[in-house]
Amino acid sequence: MLDKDQFLELIKDVSFFRDFTVQEREYLASANFKVIRYHDGESIIREGEADSSLYLLLRGTVGIHKNSGPSQPGAGPAAKAFIAALKAGSVFGEISLISKRPRTTNVVADGEAIVLKIEGDFLYSLSPVFVTKFQQRLIEILVKRLDDMNNQLIEMARANRRNAL
Repeated sequence: MLDKDQFLELIKDVSFFRDFTVQEREYLASANFKVIRYHDGESIIREGEADSSLYLLLRGTVGIHKNSGPSQPGAGPAAKAFIAALKAGSVFGEISLISKRPRTTNVVADGEAIVLKIEGDFLYSLSPVFVTKFQQRLIEILVKRLDDMNNQLIEMARANRRNAL
């Protein structure tokens, strides 16, 4: 368990908290968040699990993978398609937090990773000011990801047109 000063040091450069005042960060430091250290290759989130926690990557890198097909009984684990690598300051787990659906991807530590795990029920028990700030940051993150995906689709469509000629 981290003390307040250690927690504040870990989150000071995390862009997610950029709009939080010093007092709000100190309040968060006194909250019951879990800071968890993962080792290389260790699963943080497993696709299909029921969990509504939000994760903030404080240190390290994680890989996002999607099961690329159902595994057949006795055939071993399903193949996984790499989606993205996230670096410190990134947020993940927001889809299940918002939708209350099972996890849609796997998240695995790529080297040592330190994450802040915020239980969904706990997040929504905070004061409305905090919930609103969390929601606003999540909206900004989701809009950025949607823009990035749209740009990737445009590039793929252009490449397909060039290849078709």
